[in-house]
Amino acid sequence: MRVIAKTAALVLMGLCAATTSAQEPLYDTAELHFLSHMIVHHGQALELAALVPERTGREELKRFARYIDGEQRAEIDHMKGMLQLAADRGIEIPHHQMHGDPPMAGMLSKAQMAALKEARGAEFERLWLEGMILHHQGALDMGLEEQKRQFETGRRPYGLDVLVEDIVVVQRAEITQMQTWLKEWGLARKR
Repeated sequence: MRVIAKTAALVLMGLCAATTSAQEPLYDTAELHFLSHMIVHHGQALELAALVPERTGREELKRFARYIDGEQRAEIDHMKGMLQLAADRGIEIPHHQMHGDPPMAGMLSKAQMAALKEARGAEFERLWLEGMILHHQGALDMGLEEQKRQFETGRRPYGLDVLVEDIVVVQRAEITQMQTWLKEWGLARKR
């Protein structure tokens, strides 16, 4: 009985430590920026996924693109919901224009996107896989930076810690799959 009580006390202490105090905002400015930037970043993944069906005959790549489209749309909706929750609680959502080409690390430039739109077959598959690996690495880097920030500050913002963990785990696995295809399909560039 004492073991159960002790375990329950430890679980309760962990839950208390994982929640934000009444004085802390639901999300701070850095967390709101992370959500806004990740929405933009995911938006380009949707553009990339939309290019696949007309430019390759590989069914596994078409299925993968459909999966990415569904996954990224669901996460965009989730992140927009988190921003709306913050706005509903009176937190001002920072609005900022992104400039540059690309507008943030881990996104493809206009020239890279144009090259993808022009390519077909094996050339498209190589450019797309390399581009999506770069893109996913950008999301992975953003996620790891947010995890580091949460660890250093001790904040566990509502739902954000779980979302970031999902992004990190899934994007790593997808990068591994795309690297495997580059090798299996003979598309990997020799260094």
